[in-house]
Amino acid sequence: MHNRILLVVGDKFANYVKGKDAVTLSQLRGLLSLSIPLPNQGVTLLVPGQGLGDDSVAELLKEAAASPNLAFFDFSLWHNLPKRAGRALSHKHHSANTLISEPRQLSADLFEMHMMIDENCELMNDHQSGQHVQGMILIEAARQAIVAVTEAYLLPKNGIEYAFVLNNLSVSYSHYTFPVGAVLRCNMIEKSVDNPKRLSFEAEILVEQCGQAVSKFMLSIGAMEKVRISKGENMQALKTQSNYLAYVAANMQEFDEPVKHVENL
Repeated sequence: MHNRILLVVGDKFANYVKGKDAVTLSQLRGLLSLSIPLPNQGVTLLVPGQGLGDDSVAELLKEAAASPNLAFFDFSLWHNLPKRAGRALSHKHHSANTLISEPRQLSADLFEMHMMIDENCELMNDHQSGQHVQGMILIEAARQAIVAVTEAYLLPKNGIEYAFVLNNLSVSYSHYTFPVGAVLRCNMIEKSVDNPKRLSFEAEILVEQCGQAVSKFMLSIGAMEKVRISKGENMQALKTQSNYLAYVAANMQEFDEPVKHVENL
């Protein structure tokens, strides 16, 4: 029997926990580190939210196991968390920057992933504004979702090493996304795999919280031979470099003009 349920989020979501049945990771660690037992108020079920990295969860469980106050907390939900997608699926070198779990196939074209935001990810290095999850984090999670699904389930097994390009992206936010549990549902609406050297995929991705869609993303990506993409990129880079230097040379007078200061009226 649980006397209370508490959500646990990363420290950067500190604004969210105010006035709610929620604590930050550091606040929970503080309770666990107390050398004296807490007042007997029954058992509190701890629910993992957003902002928690894999290393932080492992360290927390280790600290909890040695805490004199472990009996007051139920960590049962922390021992079977979704597995974060690996580098081969998310195309991120550092696991903290992977925002999704491994995809699970629900039907021929429908896939599901859990949102797994680590507060140490690249998109939270600057600051956290307000209580909600920033929109750019959701965009990156959606991008990772279509890439992960394509890598795991849709690429032909033909020995070709593919690289991906993002062709189109549209975003629709209907509600704030908060640092509680969230699911991404990826519906593949178009798959073009006839030409193994040039594949294309389009998907609708919904972010859901509490069974309600809070944002929708439409993405299309292309998958081509990695060598071919590198050659095309290099050709465009050389052309752009040449065009830009020509542009600078043609506009030298404009660049050389001193800045005119206008006094405040």
